Amino acid sequence: MAHSRISVGIEPAQGAVEDADTFATGGMARDAADFAVLPISRWHEDAGAVAERALQRGYFVPDDLVIQSSESSYCVLGKATPWTGGGGGAASHAEALAAKEFEYANYVGLRGVVAPAIAGEEEVADYARLLCALLATGTDMPVLVRVRLGTSGTWQRWNRVRLLCGHNSRLQVLLELDPADGSAASMRQWQAEPMRVVALPAGMFVPNASGYPVLRRQQQEAVVRWMDFGVALAVLQPDSSAEMGDHIRYLRHLAASRPERDPASAASDEYRDVLQAPLQPLMDHLESVTYETFELDAPKYEHYEEAIFRAITGVAAARAAGARSQLVLMVVGAGRGPLVSRALHAARRCEADVDVVALEKNPSAMVELQRKNAALWGGAVTLVHADMRRWVPGRRADILVSELLGSFGDNELSPECLDGALAQLAAADCVCIPRRYTAHVAPMSSAVLFQKAREYGDGHGLETPYVVNMHAAAVLADEKAAWSFCHDLPATAAESGQPDTLDTRNQRSCAAAFVAQDASLIHGIAGFFDAELYPGVELSIRPGTHTAGMHSWFPMYFPLKQPLTVAAGDDVVVRMWRRTTDARAWYEWCVEAGRDSSGIHNTNGRESAIGQ
Repeated sequence: MAHSRISVGIEPAQGAVEDADTFATGGMARDAADFAVLPISRWHEDAGAVAERALQRGYFVPDDLVIQSSESSYCVLGKATPWTGGGGGAASHAEALAAKEFEYANYVGLRGVVAPAIAGEEEVADYARLLCALLATGTDMPVLVRVRLGTSGTWQRWNRVRLLCGHNSRLQVLLELDPADGSAASMRQWQAEPMRVVALPAGMFVPNASGYPVLRRQQQEAVVRWMDFGVALAVLQPDSSAEMGDHIRYLRHLAASRPERDPASAASDEYRDVLQAPLQPLMDHLESVTYETFELDAPKYEHYEEAIFRAITGVAAARAAGARSQLVLMVVGAGRGPLVSRALHAARRCEADVDVVALEKNPSAMVELQRKNAALWGGAVTLVHADMRRWVPGRRADILVSELLGSFGDNELSPECLDGALAQLAAADCVCIPRRYTAHVAPMSSAVLFQKAREYGDGHGLETPYVVNMHAAAVLADEKAAWSFCHDLPATAAESGQPDTLDTRNQRSCAAAFVAQDASLIHGIAGFFDAELYPGVELSIRPGTHTAGMHSWFPMYFPLKQPLTVAAGDDVVVRMWRRTTDARAWYEWCVEAGRDSSGIHNTNGRESAIGQ
């Protein structure tokens, strides 16, 4: 499946364009550019004088402007005249001109306005004050802050501007790469930011053997990665006489040459950075389309079948001579039956006599199970409509199989479900698949996810965990184990470290310590899991050990109400609690960075809980 098309544009040299409409039909068309970054008003040495004339009139005249109409607004980002942060005289005129340009840009419907680069640390507060004034004008037009890589403290200055502007959702970034670097290493800090455009100076390109401009290998790899983030690319023209068509055609060639994505991965792309509420299969009956999505994950079910095959082989070999030869295998929470099919296939591979029982509490899913039992399974499966925690079988299970694992391992209440199932259904030496699963956590940064969570649920979304296919995000340190659940029999209170009561035996807590790799803004906690289905058969969604090709689970995102700024090398502690009662379970969390703390989120499950 092909990648989505990448937008490639041009930022002409200063003074190279007199009229945007003419350029759109001339230079842009000649170079096959999708968009252009153009000055709103004409470049003058004395911006204050331009502003003074415009302010005296109260409006612009055509001779003041590069962008003279809305005719080309669909393909233009407007570039604001450089301003200074404070003071009077020429500085105040420059600010007045910026406000006038912003008003005019909104009038003609530009795709956004590019603010000047932040010149130095001492200007940050005044720069941010002017941005706040522009953002408060009541329009929804985005403002792109130009960030030039290659100088120290660049991210810190951008972050200060972002914080001073209150994480305004209309603030975006135009990232101008450093011609001497531009490698993937410089991406790590920026991939979690609200990127709109990556600008490539012409000096990054070198001629190939045929004389055409290309990128060096490291820079090419970085640009391809930026393409995968869906940002637009702009080539910076070095002077008004340079033609950039070959540069733009080369970038299009790079975009078209990326390997095609397999259908399963491409299907996941539509969920990139989309916040989803975790499933609650105990409270809610799932829909057929949800089951169908899970069933498309072949690697997951291949691993389950291998675990079942090994379990049948192991249990059969352990049976004493003369003991009952038929094994009872129960699939609990059978859904539409994918694990049932795998269990039957594993039994045939073993040439074992296995009585397969499928339990499902969803009455609608029972229709599909009955249809498959008649059409595919030859009536070989015993179907039971029941809650796995309540049903009393005639014969107990030798092997119990469940796929209740969630993105955080236990977030779909697998421990509570399997506690009840093992107590009700399992023989004394029953093998449970999965055998063990572990939740993992790490601090993470994502301006995009933070903004979405802040806007979710009438402002209550920052105390709610989400399942999300993280893309415009950065995990700031290698993940660490938070806690585990093990379903070897007999279960003991010692395994959980908690008194063995119904309310507390599945409670957990962790304090995981990290060291920040880069200066960053922590927007929340990333959650992952891995699982041992059977000894030697494991599933994982952890970044370093992710099961190849598996796409059933996206990571968890636990947002922070107030993001925390950290410097490279800072100590960070992620604290989490899994709390339970006999009616519900929930997570509480906080992050501590140096002397700062996010505060504890979701106390007593006030915003988010999982019903039992």
